[in-house]
Amino acid sequence: MNQILKAMCRFAIYRGKPITLKKLIFEPPHNFVEQSRQPREMIITPINVDGYGLAWYNLEVHPEPAVITSEKPFWHDINIARISDKIISDNIFVHVRAASPGLLVHQANSHPFQWKNQIFMHNGVISDFKKAMMRAIRQQISDPYYSHLLGTTDSEHIFHLYLSIRDEQPSLMMAEAMLETIARLNTLAEKHGSDLILNMALTDGKTTVVTRYTTIEKSATLYYTRSSPMFPDAIVVASEPLDYRDTSWQIFPLNMMMIINEHREFSMVAIPNPFLKDGHLPTARPVTLKLSTPTEN
Repeated sequence: MNQILKAMCRFAIYRGKPITLKKLIFEPPHNFVEQSRQPREMIITPINVDGYGLAWYNLEVHPEPAVITSEKPFWHDINIARISDKIISDNIFVHVRAASPGLLVHQANSHPFQWKNQIFMHNGVISDFKKAMMRAIRQQISDPYYSHLLGTTDSEHIFHLYLSIRDEQPSLMMAEAMLETIARLNTLAEKHGSDLILNMALTDGKTTVVTRYTTIEKSATLYYTRSSPMFPDAIVVASEPLDYRDTSWQIFPLNMMMIINEHREFSMVAIPNPFLKDGHLPTARPVTLKLSTPTEN
């Protein structure tokens, strides 16, 4: 039986009127320095010190995002604080990493991952990834994406599987390709006895897709707001609320996908889950995954 990996990360996405990076990552009470040092809803790994990443778009300048990644703890890099009040964007991704056991702490493993105008990040796990699933996923990754694999994470492999599917089926919209990616991972997980926790965020600079998905009874936390006083006229999705006093934050529904269009309108779509039997999901294999999970799943 496979051992579930018990490490999680924290991430957030912002889609709204242009704001400074500082407004999202430093100014909230539960900002990303706090979520690096003292996340409130992580139990197994109560700190995120294994790297960070930022990505933002300015489509008037370039179709591809600016991306910064590092293997350092987020609070160790003073350069982010120096530039964060001087950069404005309407589409921002931020991620702080807690590496899964056995995976390297290296810049190549820091999220978000980029391919041309697309960026992707993940909070979750494929259990026993290196032994059970890495080879199987790689067999479905096509060139040039295979040769572009720079790191060793399950997250980067998921992204490159998604990119391969987009090439195989170019008529698929972003959300449809993500659903197909999850479906293929489900098939592989069933075959190889792995568990999946897939909180994912993907954008091409215009459309954004966010998922909260699990094949076991517990999941990684995810929240969203579309009416926060701090972020008016914006949609913000985060692993933990950026302000716990702000009652506009809602739990992101389990096994659902959020699609945000270029007009910042969003919809929710159910993600088919073949592991769901009679309204219940199985326990983690072979031990219970000790994640802090909202009760309203």
